[in-house]
Amino acid sequence: MITLTGTLRQATATKFQEVMKTKLWIEHTSPRDNGPDDLRIEELFIEGDITSKLPSPGKQVGVIVRPYASGRDIRFAAMGIATA
Repeated sequence: MITLTGTLRQATATKFQEVMKTKLWIEHTSPRDNGPDDLRIEELFIEGDITSKLPSPGKQVGVIVRPYASGRDIRFAAMGIATA
């Protein structure tokens, strides 16, 4: 597992089939082989309602993620919030 560090853009608690989850949008940069870094926005889901533990939008946040391959892309599955 790795820590994905980026800027929290939005977070909301949602309910999927009687299970509470927190939906996060994290903005981060992804390096390239040549040229400037790519700006990416990741949409992640974390079990439970953790909106009270998150910083305000626009602040830095660390999310513990598990990377996995999806075709040619690399996707992330969120496991939790990294504490300072």
